[in-house]
Amino acid sequence: MKKIYVAALALLLAVAVSACGDNRVDTRVDPAAQSSGAFPVKITGDRVVSGGRIYAENCASCHGPVNGPINLASAPVHGDAGHTWHHPDRLLFQWVLDRPPLATVMPAFRGTLTDEQVIEVLAYIKSHWLPEIQDRQNEGSAQYEAQVVEFGTE
Repeated sequence: MKKIYVAALALLLAVAVSACGDNRVDTRVDPAAQSSGAFPVKITGDRVVSGGRIYAENCASCHGPVNGPINLASAPVHGDAGHTWHHPDRLLFQWVLDRPPLATVMPAFRGTLTDEQVIEVLAYIKSHWLPEIQDRQNEGSAQYEAQVVEFGTE
């Protein structure tokens, strides 16, 4: 049942993103990131430390602490109570680089952050989630990657 829920969520997300027209997310990834098996993002101690620094410098001023309180007047929090973990890593990665579809305030960080820095930020965020949330999100990310491989990225 859990797999069906995750697959349905991934399909719904793909349909919603494709309906955004010109705001559609470009799922192409730097070949180095793709060939390294970047997704799902692996949490390592080095990535968490580096990602925490990058998050503090670039993200926390709007999003607040990862597991901070939900404030409807600010950008979404990324902890367990937030919605970030509902999305596959590839989309989160692209949204950091190019901003989420329909986002009006979040800047794009392409040219500011490298692919590896974005992956480090994602590892930092994911490290704050409960293990069962990490598992569910990783499973959804892996299923999304399988669809990207099966159906192509363009």
